[in-house]
Amino acid sequence: MVKDLSEVTYENIKLFEVVLSSASGEGLKVKFDYDKRLITWNDGYMWNNNFMRGITSEKMEYLKRELPKTHMLEWLIKYNNGSGDEIGHKTANPSIWQIRVLFDNEDTLSSTSCQHFPNEWNALKELIEKMTECTFRLR
Repeated sequence: MVKDLSEVTYENIKLFEVVLSSASGEGLKVKFDYDKRLITWNDGYMWNNNFMRGITSEKMEYLKRELPKTHMLEWLIKYNNGSGDEIGHKTANPSIWQIRVLFDNEDTLSSTSCQHFPNEWNALKELIEKMTECTFRLR
């Protein structure tokens, strides 16, 4: 398990998965697999909206360029170290986010939070929406 960014970088990401769910467990899950160049989308509200889609070279370049700008790895480590309040805020919405990152050395970094979102959540959300061409929010 990754403890700090001295162990990994954005260039070492093999895949990452982001889950956004309600307290009842309904929600969305998206996985970006760098090796297979695939996006997997699971919609807990509409099963017929599930898909797997290839990642074009242009979109892969976009993903690798824009993901570090979201500071996702930095805030995952902050949440794991109990410093989430420094980089996030409590919300009235009872939604839960979970993120799991697998690196090329087989290390993992994962974190989850309920009703507490990183200030830069929207940057990650917009990246996901641009990559998938789907809205990434609970209904």
